[in-house]
Amino acid sequence: MRFRYLVAIILYFNFLSFLSACRIWSVISKGGGRFDNLSSIESNFISLQLDTFYNQSQYNQDGWAVVHYAEYIDSVYQTVFRSSNPANQDSLSYWSIMNSIFNDSSYSIGMSHIRTATSGASQIPNPHPWIFQGDKTYSFVHNGGASKEVLYDLITNNGIDNSWLDQHPPQTFGAGYWNDEGWSSVVDSELIMLLIMQQISQHGVVIDGLQSAFSMMIGAGINPYMLNCVFSDSDNLYIYGGSGGLYFNESESFLSVMSSPAQNSTDGFYWESILTGELVVLSKAGYTRYPSFATIQGSVPDVIIPSEIKIQPSYPNPFNGSVVIPFVAPMNQDTKISIFNIIGERVSERILSSNDIGAGKIIWSPNQNGGDNISSGVYIIRMTSGVKKAESKIMFIK
Repeated sequence: MRFRYLVAIILYFNFLSFLSACRIWSVISKGGGRFDNLSSIESNFISLQLDTFYNQSQYNQDGWAVVHYAEYIDSVYQTVFRSSNPANQDSLSYWSIMNSIFNDSSYSIGMSHIRTATSGASQIPNPHPWIFQGDKTYSFVHNGGASKEVLYDLITNNGIDNSWLDQHPPQTFGAGYWNDEGWSSVVDSELIMLLIMQQISQHGVVIDGLQSAFSMMIGAGINPYMLNCVFSDSDNLYIYGGSGGLYFNESESFLSVMSSPAQNSTDGFYWESILTGELVVLSKAGYTRYPSFATIQGSVPDVIIPSEIKIQPSYPNPFNGSVVIPFVAPMNQDTKISIFNIIGERVSERILSSNDIGAGKIIWSPNQNGGDNISSGVYIIRMTSGVKKAESKIMFIK
C-alpha cells in the first residue's frame, strides 16, 4: 500500500511538472527544399505538430512567440511575433503567422515558444525567442531553469568583468538594466543566451562556443535537464538538454523539434529523444549527434559555487494561486525549504533536489487539489542548509 501511494505521488508531481513546463517547437528545411512545396503526407505531419503545439498552450498561460528566418529579409526582427496571450486565446494570430512560414518559399527556419513564466519579465509579451544580432542573427528558446546569480558569475568571471553585460542590456522591454530594479525582470534564459554568445565570440566557432558554455554551466551545478533549449545561428538548429526534454524528427523535406510531441509515430514519422548532455545539430544536410557534448573536464574556468544561502524576492507577492520562490543554495549541502504561518505552525516543507538547486527556484501552490489547505495571510519561508538559515515573507490571498 505504501509503495503504491509513493508511486502515485511521483506520478502526480511528474504530471504537474509536465503541465507547468514551457513548450518549444522548431523546424528547419533540408537542402534546397521549400516549405511551400511539401507532400501531402508532410503537410499533414506539420499540421499535426502545429495543432499539438496550439493545444498545449492551454497549460502555458504567459504568452507565445515565434521567429522565422527568411533568405531575403534584412533583419530577423522583422519576422518576430510576440503575444502576451496564450496561443489558444490568440488563435487568429497563431494560425495566420504559423501557416505563413509554410506559404513562403524564402523561409528556412521557424522557432516558437509557449511560456509559463517562472523567472522575471512575467508582465510582458513572451520574450522568447531571444535575439542576438552579431555577424549573423542568433536566436534561442529555452525550457528549464537556472540560478541567475550563478549565470551572472559565469558571465562576469565572478563579478570581476561586467563588460559583456554592459555591452548588451537586458531585453526586459523597458523594465530596467542589470544593476538596478531591472534585475528582477531579467529572465534566466536570456543570461544563458548571453553566456553562449560570449563563448562563441571568444572561441570564434559556434560549436566550440556552445561546448564551452554548456560545460561551464554543468561545472557550476546546473543540470542538463534544466537546459533544454534550441539555438540557431541562422543556418542550423542546435538542440541540447536532458533525455526526454526535447525530441527531433526527420522527414524528406525538413527536420522538426518539439518538447512534447503528440505521439511517437505518424505515417512513418518517428520522434527521437535527445540523450542527457547530448548536442544534436540539425542542418540542411540532415542531423549530427554529439553524445556527452558538455563535460567539466579541461580548461573550464573555475566558478564560485555559492556557499551562502539566500532567498530572493518571491513573485508574485502577494499571490493567489502559485508563488515562485527563487533562492541561492550550495549544491553540496542537504537543503530544505519550510513554510510557516504567522503563529509558527509549519504548513509545508520540501527537501531540495539537485534539480531544484540547479534551477534556483521552486513553485509553491497551496490549496491546489486539496494541497496544504491554508488560509489567507502572511507566511514565513525558511530555507535551512546545514547550520545556515535564511527567511523571507510572502502573503497569500484567497
